[in-house]
Amino acid sequence: MREAKDEKLPNRWIRVIGAILIQMALGSIYAWSIFNKPLAADLGEPSKSLQVLGIFATSLAGFGLFVTVGGKLQDKSGPKNIAMLSGVVYALGYIISSQFTDSMALMYIGYGVLGAGVGIGYSCALSCCVKWFPDKRGLISGLAVAGFGAGTFVFAQVGQFIIDSGSTDAAGLSSAYLYLGLIFFAMVIAGAQLLRDPPTGFCPAGWSPPKTGSGSTAKKQFSPREMVRTKSFIFLWLMFVLSATCGLMMIGNVSNLGQNFEDIYANATTGFDSSTQNVMVTAQVATITGVLAIFNGTGRIVWGLVSDKIGRMKTMKLMFLVQSVILFSAAAFVMSKPVNENTVFIGVTAIVSLEGFCFGGNFALFPPTTAEYFGTKTLGTNYGIVFTSYAVGGVIGGLMPGIIKGGFEWVFIATALGSLVAFGIAWITKNPADSEPVAEATKA
Repeated sequence: MREAKDEKLPNRWIRVIGAILIQMALGSIYAWSIFNKPLAADLGEPSKSLQVLGIFATSLAGFGLFVTVGGKLQDKSGPKNIAMLSGVVYALGYIISSQFTDSMALMYIGYGVLGAGVGIGYSCALSCCVKWFPDKRGLISGLAVAGFGAGTFVFAQVGQFIIDSGSTDAAGLSSAYLYLGLIFFAMVIAGAQLLRDPPTGFCPAGWSPPKTGSGSTAKKQFSPREMVRTKSFIFLWLMFVLSATCGLMMIGNVSNLGQNFEDIYANATTGFDSSTQNVMVTAQVATITGVLAIFNGTGRIVWGLVSDKIGRMKTMKLMFLVQSVILFSAAAFVMSKPVNENTVFIGVTAIVSLEGFCFGGNFALFPPTTAEYFGTKTLGTNYGIVFTSYAVGGVIGGLMPGIIKGGFEWVFIATALGSLVAFGIAWITKNPADSEPVAEATKA
C-alpha cells in the first residue's frame, strides 16, 4: 500500500467536517416525535395508530433501502455529486410533506422520498471518511455519524419552535416541514463540496495497517455478490436487524411514551387544567427527544473509540448485552406503574437516553466491520447491502407498539430478547478470511 504524503494532500479532517454537516441534516429524520402528535391530529388519527406510525416506518424503510443505491452510485461517481443528489431528494420529501399534512397517502409519499434522500447521502459521507482514516475507523465512523444525533437535538428544538409559532397547529406544522427542508438542502449541498475520495492506495503518513484486528486491511476485496454468500454477512445483517429494531422502536415512540405523562396529570391533584397539561407534555417530549439525541451522538463516538481499542466484535457483544439490560429494566419500570409525574419524566428520560446511547453504537461498529471483513474497494455498495437490515429493523421497530398489545412493557421485553439473540450471534461471527473457503472470494 502506497503511503501518501500529507503535504501533497488536503487535510483529511476537512472530509469529516463535510460529513458531519451532511449527517446533521440527514439525521433530523429522527426528530419524528415532534411531528407525531400534531400530524396525527391533522390527519384525524390517534398518534399510536398503525397508519400514523407507518409514516415514520416508511421513511426508515426508504433510508435503509436507498443506502445501497447511494453506495453503488458513489462507488462509481464519487461522493460529492451523489451527496448533492441526496440533498435535492431529501429537501423534496420535506416540501411534499409541508403541502399535504392532511393527506395520509401523500404524507407516506413525502416520507418515502425523504427517507430515500437520507439513504442516498448517508453512505457518501460515511464511506468517504472510512477511506481517509484506516487508522481510526471506529472513532471516525462514530464522529461522522454523530452528526445524526446532533442534528436531531438541534432541529427538534428548531422544528418545535416553528410549530409553536404557527397561527394554528396545522400552519405551524406545514411551515416546519417547509423551512427545515430548505435548511437541510443548503446544509447537504455545502457539506458535499468537502467530500472527495482519497487517491488509490492511500495510507496515512507514519502508519502501517495491522495484520489482524481493528484497523486491519481485508485479506480479500469482496464484490457484493461474493459478500452476500458468506456466513459473516448473514450474521452481521441479522445482528443489525435485531439491534436497530430496539433503537428505532424507542425513537419512533417517544411521544407515545410521553402519553404516560398525560395519564399522570389527569389523575394527579395538582390543579393543572387540560391546556396546561398539554403544554407540559409537549415540552417534556421535546426535552426527552433532545436528550436522546445527545446520548445517541455520544454513543456513536464512545462505542467507536472502544472498538478501536478492544476490537469490533468484542464491543458488539458488550453493547448488545448492555442494551438488553436497559430494555429489561425499562419493562420493569413500566410494570411498577409509578404515580409521580417527576418519577415518570426522569425514568422515561433515562430509558430513552440509555437505549439511544446503545443504538448509536451500531453506526460506529458496522461500517468499519464491513470494511475490515470485506474490503474498501466497493465499500459503499457492500455497506449499503448490510444496511438494508436497518430498513427491516425500522419497519419492525416502528410498528411494534401498535402490533404488540398489553403495553410498552411487552414491547421492551420483546426487544430485550432480540438484543440477547444478537449477543449470541456475535459469539459465532468471524472474519470471512478466517472462516470462509478461499474459493468463495477472489482477490480484486
